[in-house]
Amino acid sequence: MENLDGVYLRPIAHIRTDYAQKFGIPRQSGLVSCAQGIIEFEPEFAKNKAVMGLDEFTHLWLLWHFQNGLEGGSAQDMRDDYAAEQEECTPTSRSAQEVVDEALNRRWSTTVRPPRLGGSVRKGVFATRSPFRPNPIGLSCVKIDFVETSPQGPLIHVLGADLRDGTPSFDIKPYLPLADCWPEASGGFTEQVPAGLLSVEIDSDLLECIPSDKQDAVIQVLENDPRPVGSNDPDHIYSLAYAGLEIQFMVADGTATVLEVSAL
Repeated sequence: MENLDGVYLRPIAHIRTDYAQKFGIPRQSGLVSCAQGIIEFEPEFAKNKAVMGLDEFTHLWLLWHFQNGLEGGSAQDMRDDYAAEQEECTPTSRSAQEVVDEALNRRWSTTVRPPRLGGSVRKGVFATRSPFRPNPIGLSCVKIDFVETSPQGPLIHVLGADLRDGTPSFDIKPYLPLADCWPEASGGFTEQVPAGLLSVEIDSDLLECIPSDKQDAVIQVLENDPRPVGSNDPDHIYSLAYAGLEIQFMVADGTATVLEVSAL
């Protein structure tokens, strides 16, 4: 990816999560507080000194790249996508400006329909956190579980990420309560409609098919209603890919009922 100054904006890391596809990813970070993730640095940036002091903080900010339309891509797939994008910016192909112009006009609109408002009300894209933006940059605050260092470089273990497995990150910054937390701040239209949480029913035998350290996260994902906005067919069977499992469920009268759990 290239910015208007002709400088490459390249990923410094990729995150490993249990979200294999976009379906099921919470709409904001922290909603599935126990969801585990591991930030792996690219070789150029895999330096233990680069994270020295990070374990003194409890949370961090991730600036990352929305991979719109790429279902179930691996980390290597996404690295290949970046390589292809950078090749397009060479003088032998289209000009850098043409690539930038295409990116600015691809898959975005001046207004979007926020899921929080039921998908029926439009708001300006810059008044929302929609992924369909002129520049596909995401911002997430995640909790630091612990920072691991080794001769191969650091790994940052985090909780509550809302990123698909393999998502590239442009930068990592510590969360500062003094500057980043404003208790009196207004949440705008997001405060008009309470979050619609589902109840979750899962038989004990199905629950046992899920590793014990993933059970709470699966329940929280379902509680946050991963269905597309406007879905209300009580007979529809949904399939959620999480932590190497396929979880089939139905939703009726505000309750998500798990029907089957199997390995992918």
